[in-house]
Amino acid sequence: MLTTEIELIRYANCEIESEGQVLIKPALLLEYIKLVEEDNINFEKKDGYLIVNNAEFSILDDNTYPELTEIIPIVIATENTVKFTMSLEKVKFLTNSSASMDTLFNSIKMIFKDNILELVSTDSFRLIYMKKELNNTINKDILVPGDSIAVIYKILKDLDEEFSLAASDDKLIVTWKDAYFTCKLLSLNFPDFRPLINNTNHDKRFEFNRDELNLALKKVISVTKNSNDSKNVATFNFKGNQLVISGVSSNAKINQKVNMIKTGEDLKLGMNCKYIKEFIDNVDKNIIIEATNSSSMLRFMEERNENYIYLIMPVNIRV
Repeated sequence: MLTTEIELIRYANCEIESEGQVLIKPALLLEYIKLVEEDNINFEKKDGYLIVNNAEFSILDDNTYPELTEIIPIVIATENTVKFTMSLEKVKFLTNSSASMDTLFNSIKMIFKDNILELVSTDSFRLIYMKKELNNTINKDILVPGDSIAVIYKILKDLDEEFSLAASDDKLIVTWKDAYFTCKLLSLNFPDFRPLINNTNHDKRFEFNRDELNLALKKVISVTKNSNDSKNVATFNFKGNQLVISGVSSNAKINQKVNMIKTGEDLKLGMNCKYIKEFIDNVDKNIIIEATNSSSMLRFMEERNENYIYLIMPVNIRV
Protein backbone atom coordinates (compact mmCIF):
# COMPACT_ATOMS: atom_id res chain seq x y z
CA MET A 1 0.00 0.00 0.00
CA LEU A 2 1.38 3.40 -1.01
CA THR A 3 1.97 5.95 1.75
CA THR A 4 0.57 9.35 0.79
CA GLU A 5 3.37 11.90 0.45
CA ILE A 6 2.15 15.45 1.01
CA GLU A 7 4.07 18.71 1.44
CA LEU A 8 2.53 22.07 2.35
CA ILE A 9 4.40 25.35 2.71
CA ARG A 10 2.56 28.48 3.91
CA TYR A 11 3.97 32.00 4.15
CA ALA A 12 2.83 34.87 6.40
CA ASN A 13 4.03 38.45 6.73
CA CYS A 14 5.64 39.25 10.07
CA GLU A 15 8.27 41.40 11.79
CA ILE A 16 11.45 39.34 12.32
CA GLU A 17 13.88 40.36 15.05
CA SER A 18 16.17 37.35 14.52
CA GLU A 19 15.93 34.49 12.04
CA GLY A 20 15.37 30.92 13.21
CA GLN A 21 13.27 27.80 12.91
CA VAL A 22 11.49 25.33 15.18
CA LEU A 23 9.80 21.97 14.69
CA ILE A 24 6.59 21.59 16.66
CA LYS A 25 3.39 19.53 16.77
CA PRO A 26 0.73 22.05 15.69
CA ALA A 27 -2.54 20.79 17.24
CA LEU A 28 -2.09 22.17 20.78
CA LEU A 29 -0.51 25.39 19.51
CA LEU A 30 -3.47 25.97 17.18
CA GLU A 31 -5.97 25.50 20.01
CA TYR A 32 -4.06 27.99 22.15
CA ILE A 33 -3.79 30.61 19.39
CA LYS A 34 -7.56 30.47 18.89
CA LEU A 35 -7.93 31.60 22.51
CA VAL A 36 -5.38 34.42 22.37
CA GLU A 37 -7.16 37.77 22.76
CA GLU A 38 -4.24 40.03 21.86
CA ASP A 39 -3.99 41.46 18.33
CA ASN A 40 -0.34 40.41 17.96
CA ILE A 41 1.16 36.96 18.45
CA ASN A 42 4.81 36.79 19.52
CA PHE A 43 7.06 33.76 18.98
CA GLU A 44 10.30 33.23 20.91
CA LYS A 45 12.61 30.21 21.01
CA LYS A 46 14.17 29.81 24.45
CA ASP A 47 15.64 26.93 26.49
CA GLY A 48 14.15 24.20 24.28
CA TYR A 49 10.70 25.75 24.17
CA LEU A 50 8.66 27.88 21.79
CA ILE A 51 7.18 30.72 23.83
CA VAL A 52 3.95 32.09 22.38
CA ASN A 53 2.44 35.05 24.27
CA ASN A 54 3.72 33.71 27.61
CA ALA A 55 2.75 30.07 26.96
CA GLU A 56 5.49 27.45 26.50
CA PHE A 57 5.38 24.62 23.94
CA SER A 58 7.91 21.79 23.64
CA ILE A 59 9.86 21.73 20.39
CA LEU A 60 11.23 18.74 18.49
CA ASP A 61 14.65 18.10 16.96
CA ASP A 62 14.42 19.84 13.58
CA ASN A 63 17.45 17.93 12.27
CA THR A 64 15.14 14.96 11.72
CA TYR A 65 12.77 16.94 9.49
CA PRO A 66 13.22 16.59 5.70
CA GLU A 67 14.20 19.66 3.72
CA LEU A 68 11.35 20.91 1.50
CA THR A 69 12.37 22.31 -1.86
CA GLU A 70 9.93 24.16 -4.08
CA ILE A 71 9.84 22.97 -7.70
CA ILE A 72 8.80 25.39 -10.44
CA PRO A 73 7.40 23.26 -13.29
CA ILE A 74 5.25 24.29 -16.25
CA VAL A 75 1.72 25.21 -15.18
CA ILE A 76 -1.02 22.96 -16.59
CA ALA A 77 -3.99 25.18 -15.76
CA THR A 78 -5.18 28.07 -13.60
CA GLU A 79 -8.61 28.00 -11.98
CA ASN A 80 -10.72 29.55 -9.23
CA THR A 81 -10.67 27.54 -5.99
CA VAL A 82 -14.47 27.62 -5.59
CA LYS A 83 -15.11 26.29 -9.10
CA PHE A 84 -12.47 23.58 -8.75
CA THR A 85 -13.67 22.29 -5.38
CA MET A 86 -17.24 22.18 -6.70
CA SER A 87 -16.00 19.91 -9.49
CA LEU A 88 -14.05 17.74 -7.05
CA GLU A 89 -17.12 17.40 -4.84
CA LYS A 90 -19.04 15.77 -7.68
CA VAL A 91 -16.40 13.04 -8.00
CA LYS A 92 -14.64 12.60 -4.68
CA PHE A 93 -17.65 11.02 -2.95
CA LEU A 94 -16.60 7.76 -4.55
CA THR A 95 -13.13 7.86 -3.01
CA ASN A 96 -14.61 8.99 0.33
CA SER A 97 -16.73 5.85 0.62
CA SER A 98 -14.43 3.39 -1.12
CA ALA A 99 -13.55 0.44 1.11
CA SER A 100 -10.88 -0.74 -1.30
CA MET A 101 -7.30 -1.00 -0.05
CA ASP A 102 -6.15 -0.93 -3.68
CA THR A 103 -4.74 2.55 -4.35
CA LEU A 104 -5.96 2.48 -7.96
CA PHE A 105 -9.55 2.09 -6.79
CA ASN A 106 -9.20 5.01 -4.39
CA SER A 107 -7.94 7.71 -6.73
CA ILE A 108 -9.10 10.32 -9.25
CA LYS A 109 -7.77 10.56 -12.79
CA MET A 110 -7.47 14.12 -14.10
CA ILE A 111 -7.22 14.63 -17.84
CA PHE A 112 -6.32 18.11 -19.11
CA LYS A 113 -6.73 18.20 -22.88
CA ASP A 114 -7.74 20.82 -25.43
CA ASN A 115 -9.20 23.17 -22.81
CA ILE A 116 -11.32 20.42 -21.25
CA LEU A 117 -10.86 18.91 -17.80
CA GLU A 118 -12.11 15.35 -17.25
CA LEU A 119 -12.34 13.78 -13.79
CA VAL A 120 -12.81 10.01 -13.43
CA SER A 121 -12.86 7.64 -10.48
CA THR A 122 -13.80 3.99 -9.96
CA ASP A 123 -13.86 1.51 -7.09
CA SER A 124 -14.41 -1.44 -9.50
CA PHE A 125 -18.15 -1.62 -8.63
CA ARG A 126 -19.00 1.80 -10.04
CA LEU A 127 -17.48 4.65 -12.02
CA ILE A 128 -18.05 8.41 -11.91
CA TYR A 129 -17.12 10.73 -14.80
CA MET A 130 -17.47 14.45 -15.36
CA LYS A 131 -16.02 16.99 -17.74
CA LYS A 132 -15.97 20.77 -17.86
CA GLU A 133 -14.33 23.56 -19.79
CA LEU A 134 -10.99 24.65 -18.38
CA ASN A 135 -8.24 26.44 -20.27
CA ASN A 136 -4.99 24.48 -20.07
CA THR A 137 -1.52 25.42 -21.26
CA ILE A 138 -0.38 21.82 -21.84
CA ASN A 139 -2.17 18.49 -22.26
CA LYS A 140 -1.57 16.21 -19.28
CA ASP A 141 -3.01 13.09 -17.59
CA ILE A 142 -2.41 12.57 -13.87
CA LEU A 143 -3.66 10.08 -11.27
CA VAL A 144 -4.10 11.54 -7.77
CA PRO A 145 -4.54 9.40 -4.61
CA GLY A 146 -7.91 9.76 -2.88
CA ASP A 147 -6.28 10.77 0.42
CA SER A 148 -4.49 13.64 -1.33
CA ILE A 149 -7.72 14.72 -3.04
CA ALA A 150 -9.36 14.95 0.40
CA VAL A 151 -6.55 17.22 1.66
CA ILE A 152 -6.64 19.45 -1.44
CA TYR A 153 -10.41 19.80 -1.11
CA LYS A 154 -10.21 20.65 2.59
CA ILE A 155 -7.55 23.31 2.00
CA LEU A 156 -9.15 24.99 -1.03
CA LYS A 157 -12.87 24.80 -0.22
CA ASP A 158 -12.88 27.86 2.06
CA LEU A 159 -10.83 30.01 -0.33
CA ASP A 160 -12.06 32.13 -3.23
CA GLU A 161 -9.02 32.96 -5.33
CA GLU A 162 -7.03 31.87 -8.34
CA PHE A 163 -4.62 28.96 -8.02
CA SER A 164 -2.32 27.06 -10.38
CA LEU A 165 -2.05 23.34 -11.06
CA ALA A 166 1.24 21.92 -12.28
CA ALA A 167 2.96 18.53 -12.35
CA SER A 168 6.47 17.15 -12.39
CA ASP A 169 7.23 13.54 -13.28
CA ASP A 170 5.80 12.20 -10.03
CA LYS A 171 4.19 15.13 -8.19
CA LEU A 172 1.11 17.31 -8.42
CA ILE A 173 1.95 20.89 -7.48
CA VAL A 174 -0.72 23.37 -6.39
CA THR A 175 0.20 26.99 -5.72
CA TRP A 176 -1.83 29.98 -4.63
CA LYS A 177 -1.22 33.19 -2.70
CA ASP A 178 1.49 32.56 -0.08
CA ALA A 179 1.14 28.77 -0.36
CA TYR A 180 2.81 25.78 -2.04
CA PHE A 181 1.35 22.24 -1.93
CA THR A 182 2.62 18.99 -3.44
CA CYS A 183 1.52 15.38 -3.34
CA LYS A 184 2.83 12.17 -4.86
CA LEU A 185 1.14 11.04 -8.08
CA LEU A 186 0.33 7.43 -8.87
CA SER A 187 2.03 5.67 -11.78
CA LEU A 188 -0.65 2.98 -12.13
CA ASN A 189 -2.59 2.20 -15.31
CA PHE A 190 -6.15 3.49 -14.97
CA PRO A 191 -8.80 1.31 -16.68
CA ASP A 192 -10.00 2.31 -20.16
CA PHE A 193 -13.29 3.94 -19.20
CA ARG A 194 -14.34 5.50 -22.51
CA PRO A 195 -16.10 2.43 -23.99
CA LEU A 196 -18.16 2.29 -20.79
CA ILE A 197 -19.30 5.92 -20.68
CA ASN A 198 -19.84 6.04 -24.47
CA ASN A 199 -21.99 2.89 -24.53
CA THR A 200 -25.33 3.74 -26.18
CA ASN A 201 -26.71 0.20 -26.46
CA HIS A 202 -29.11 0.46 -23.51
CA ASP A 203 -32.68 -0.41 -24.55
CA LYS A 204 -34.38 0.61 -21.30
CA ARG A 205 -34.74 4.14 -19.96
CA PHE A 206 -36.31 5.30 -16.69
CA GLU A 207 -36.81 8.94 -15.67
CA PHE A 208 -37.52 10.09 -12.10
CA ASN A 209 -38.20 13.25 -10.18
CA ARG A 210 -35.00 13.79 -8.22
CA ASP A 211 -36.59 14.58 -4.85
CA GLU A 212 -39.12 11.74 -4.99
CA LEU A 213 -36.45 9.15 -5.75
CA ASN A 214 -34.11 10.59 -3.13
CA LEU A 215 -36.79 10.45 -0.41
CA ALA A 216 -37.65 6.84 -1.26
CA LEU A 217 -33.98 5.84 -1.10
CA LYS A 218 -33.56 7.53 2.30
CA LYS A 219 -36.42 5.48 3.72
CA VAL A 220 -35.13 2.20 2.28
CA ILE A 221 -31.59 2.89 3.51
CA SER A 222 -32.96 3.39 7.04
CA VAL A 223 -33.85 -0.32 6.97
CA THR A 224 -31.16 -1.87 4.76
CA LYS A 225 -28.25 -0.18 6.57
CA ASN A 226 -28.89 -2.66 9.40
CA SER A 227 -28.89 -5.73 7.17
CA ASN A 228 -26.22 -8.25 8.08
CA ASP A 229 -26.17 -10.04 4.72
CA SER A 230 -26.46 -7.20 2.21
CA LYS A 231 -25.99 -3.75 3.75
CA ASN A 232 -27.74 -0.96 1.77
CA VAL A 233 -28.80 -3.42 -0.97
CA ALA A 234 -32.42 -3.53 -2.15
CA THR A 235 -34.50 -4.97 -4.99
CA PHE A 236 -35.49 -2.51 -7.72
CA ASN A 237 -38.56 -3.50 -9.75
CA PHE A 238 -39.08 -1.17 -12.73
CA LYS A 239 -42.61 -2.08 -13.86
CA GLY A 240 -45.22 -0.10 -15.74
CA ASN A 241 -45.05 3.51 -14.61
CA GLN A 242 -43.68 2.78 -11.12
CA LEU A 243 -40.44 1.69 -9.50
CA VAL A 244 -40.87 -0.43 -6.37
CA ILE A 245 -37.82 -0.49 -4.09
CA SER A 246 -37.90 -3.35 -1.57
CA GLY A 247 -35.46 -3.65 1.32
CA VAL A 248 -35.14 -6.01 4.29
CA SER A 249 -33.09 -6.44 7.43
CA SER A 250 -33.27 -8.96 10.26
CA ASN A 251 -35.90 -6.86 12.05
CA ALA A 252 -37.79 -4.98 9.34
CA LYS A 253 -38.83 -4.77 5.71
CA ILE A 254 -39.87 -1.84 3.54
CA ASN A 255 -41.40 -1.15 0.12
CA GLN A 256 -41.26 2.27 -1.53
CA LYS A 257 -43.02 3.26 -4.76
CA VAL A 258 -41.74 6.00 -7.06
CA ASN A 259 -43.46 7.24 -10.22
CA MET A 260 -41.39 7.14 -13.38
CA ILE A 261 -41.46 7.58 -17.14
CA LYS A 262 -40.39 4.29 -18.70
CA THR A 263 -39.14 3.48 -22.19
CA GLY A 264 -38.55 -0.21 -22.98
CA GLU A 265 -39.40 -3.39 -21.11
CA ASP A 266 -39.75 -3.94 -17.36
CA LEU A 267 -36.65 -4.78 -15.33
CA LYS A 268 -35.96 -6.27 -11.90
CA LEU A 269 -32.56 -6.33 -10.22
CA GLY A 270 -30.58 -5.60 -7.06
CA MET A 271 -28.62 -2.39 -6.41
CA ASN A 272 -26.85 -0.62 -3.57
CA CYS A 273 -29.16 2.23 -2.46
CA LYS A 274 -26.34 4.24 -0.89
CA TYR A 275 -24.40 4.21 -4.16
CA ILE A 276 -27.39 5.70 -5.99
CA LYS A 277 -28.10 8.32 -3.33
CA GLU A 278 -24.49 9.56 -3.39
CA PHE A 279 -24.97 10.50 -7.04
CA ILE A 280 -28.41 12.05 -6.51
CA ASP A 281 -26.99 14.27 -3.75
CA ASN A 282 -24.77 15.89 -6.39
CA VAL A 283 -27.46 16.78 -8.95
CA ASP A 284 -30.50 19.08 -9.06
CA LYS A 285 -32.65 17.91 -11.97
CA ASN A 286 -34.51 14.73 -12.92
CA ILE A 287 -32.60 11.44 -12.77
CA ILE A 288 -32.22 9.31 -15.90
CA ILE A 289 -31.34 5.60 -15.56
CA GLU A 290 -30.43 3.59 -18.66
CA ALA A 291 -30.14 -0.21 -18.53
CA THR A 292 -29.87 -3.36 -20.62
CA ASN A 293 -30.48 -6.31 -18.29
CA SER A 294 -30.16 -7.43 -14.65
CA SER A 295 -26.46 -8.29 -14.95
CA SER A 296 -25.11 -5.32 -16.96
CA MET A 297 -23.86 -1.97 -15.71
CA LEU A 298 -26.51 0.76 -15.36
CA ARG A 299 -25.95 4.34 -16.49
CA PHE A 300 -27.15 7.26 -14.34
CA MET A 301 -27.33 10.85 -15.59
CA GLU A 302 -28.89 14.15 -14.71
CA GLU A 303 -31.54 15.35 -17.16
CA ARG A 304 -29.97 17.31 -20.05
CA ASN A 305 -26.44 16.85 -18.71
CA GLU A 306 -24.25 14.38 -20.58
CA ASN A 307 -21.11 15.77 -18.97
CA TYR A 308 -21.79 13.97 -15.68
CA ILE A 309 -22.15 10.17 -15.90
CA TYR A 310 -22.36 7.53 -13.18
CA LEU A 311 -22.13 3.78 -13.81
CA ILE A 312 -23.16 1.14 -11.26
CA MET A 313 -22.93 -2.64 -11.37
CA PRO A 314 -26.09 -4.43 -10.16
CA VAL A 315 -25.90 -6.73 -7.15
CA ASN A 316 -26.67 -10.43 -7.37
CA ILE A 317 -29.62 -11.06 -5.08
CA ARG A 318 -32.70 -13.21 -5.32
CA VAL A 319 -35.26 -11.18 -7.23
